[in-house]
Amino acid sequence: MTISKPLFVYLQRPDNGEWVTVGRYLLEKESKTGKFRYAPSYERAGMSWSIDPVNLPFIPGVEHIASRYHGLHDVLRDACPDTWGKLLIQREHGIPADSHESRYLALSGNADRWGALAIGTSRHPSISVLEQPRLPQLEALAQELIAIFERKPPINAKLRKRLVATPSLGGARPKATVQDGDQFWLVKPYLPTDTTDIPLLEHFTQQWGIACGLNFAETVHHRLSDGLSVVRVLRFDRHGKRRIMAMSGASLLETQYPGGGTESSRWSYPRMAEELKRIGAPPEDQLELFGRMVFNAIAGNDDDHPRNHAAIFQAKENRWRLSPAFDVVPNPDEQPKTLTLQLSMGRYDISREAILSDAIRFGFDDRAAADSYLDSLLERIALAFPVVETLLSSDLLTLMTKRLQNNLNLLSRTGKIKTRLWHF
Repeated sequence: MTISKPLFVYLQRPDNGEWVTVGRYLLEKESKTGKFRYAPSYERAGMSWSIDPVNLPFIPGVEHIASRYHGLHDVLRDACPDTWGKLLIQREHGIPADSHESRYLALSGNADRWGALAIGTSRHPSISVLEQPRLPQLEALAQELIAIFERKPPINAKLRKRLVATPSLGGARPKATVQDGDQFWLVKPYLPTDTTDIPLLEHFTQQWGIACGLNFAETVHHRLSDGLSVVRVLRFDRHGKRRIMAMSGASLLETQYPGGGTESSRWSYPRMAEELKRIGAPPEDQLELFGRMVFNAIAGNDDDHPRNHAAIFQAKENRWRLSPAFDVVPNPDEQPKTLTLQLSMGRYDISREAILSDAIRFGFDDRAAADSYLDSLLERIALAFPVVETLLSSDLLTLMTKRLQNNLNLLSRTGKIKTRLWHF
């Protein structure tokens, strides 16, 4: 039986920021069986943080077998790049597109990796530190991302080399990190293949969520030279030199993404609310998730798949919490009638009944309490729209106004929302 060379997993401690070896990963190549074991030194040092409380609970001496991703544990898959980062690695290292996930894990750099984990071949942590582009380089960064996307030669060779060295971030769209003081922001430019101004639409939607009183990641929109549209999104897994433990909604739901069939049957808002409770998140996080589900239904964001949700470890509270909402982008091309995650058991349809059928699983005392909360939430969403609608271009304003009218009517108690709640 051929066993891969071990990959050691390092963790930046949430209490003091020191790097420690948290465990070891091995892959049996023929059977594609992945094994993870917490390091004995980690236990002897009195540390017991679980890097994934759902799939990798801290149990000294136990060898955890990976049941998904062809033998890669969920939280390690979270630390891998997705479509965009994989494409960069394939180009840089000449590896096949169907390479095992663990190869992408090993080849992607630690400097920009999501969350507080790092990967290496040494038993002792050696974490690369790469100076991130600064905010004044935003335009050059955006232009270079587009050039990579279009397979064009480097505009700025030094910047291109830096971007290719840090292909760890998730998602399908070109992106990179820019630093501004102690804050780190994801930069996502408009692409020539976009059918509308996606960066502007994402910025508007994130700001709309904030105006509703929901916990959405902060964004800033930029209109650069030649009208280039760019959005930057505040990273919730970084602050200064400190990295924050994170796990995706897919890991939380014990499901694989992408995936279909039986896997997608586990994609569920109510289940995610219950898992949040199980890992120690407070009741307000379940309500927050309910709010995001309703918001996504109103906005028509049917890209609400499991990897577009996450939990983070809050060191001050010493517990896991629901992360700020991110990648909330309404479908710009058609009016969605369903979401990707179930709103209730077996129900994906954007309807009041689908939202309320399993509402008790979000922590409501009864159906009546959920019914009343939904009405107040719809009012908040409607009242917040005029606060941020000036951010939109005329075509996007027309799109989102129609979307709001349609979905408010679908979800309101009487089928018609009171017109006093909004102006058009």
